[in-house]
Amino acid sequence: MELKFIFKNDVTKSQQDMIDSLNKVCFGIDEAILKNQSEGHYFGAEEAGVCVAMDDRKIVGIAYVYKRLTHYDGDEFYIGGIGGLAVAPEYRGKGYARKLVESGLKMSYEIGVDVACLFIDEGETIYQLYEKLGYVFLKRDAYYIDSLGKERTRDGVMILGLRKKELAEKILSTNDKFHYGNDEGCW
Repeated sequence: MELKFIFKNDVTKSQQDMIDSLNKVCFGIDEAILKNQSEGHYFGAEEAGVCVAMDDRKIVGIAYVYKRLTHYDGDEFYIGGIGGLAVAPEYRGKGYARKLVESGLKMSYEIGVDVACLFIDEGETIYQLYEKLGYVFLKRDAYYIDSLGKERTRDGVMILGLRKKELAEKILSTNDKFHYGNDEGCW
């Protein structure tokens, strides 16, 4: 297995086709339908790039990396981290997910992400991996802007301090409104 990071603008058509296929298999997401959807959704966040796990020339795992400017209690910072973690079914149970998350967090740090966050659906066991890597559940809803510009809330958000660990602790220990920022989407 080879891991590599590809900046968004450097993803080739064949790589994007493999990524779209993996998203469809793992999440049932059809990118063509999402792009034409008229209802609000949270998949609108723009990624900085994607970490990919390769088996020969085939992409068998992905983790998107995000970064955007936001504020919390008067502090301006870069929020980001990983989202959309997916591993092809036949490659699961071999440590690919952990390696993708670790690679995504390393890249997040390198591109200047101060506080990493992500959300998971309740009941999924993947949170155990995130906790082992230092993520902590936010004990309140987070806010984001959907694809129609409407503010929405999201539960199941986990936080990890990268460059600004003290700020992550402040976010986790206070009750001020936590927002993904003014750009569309969350991860």
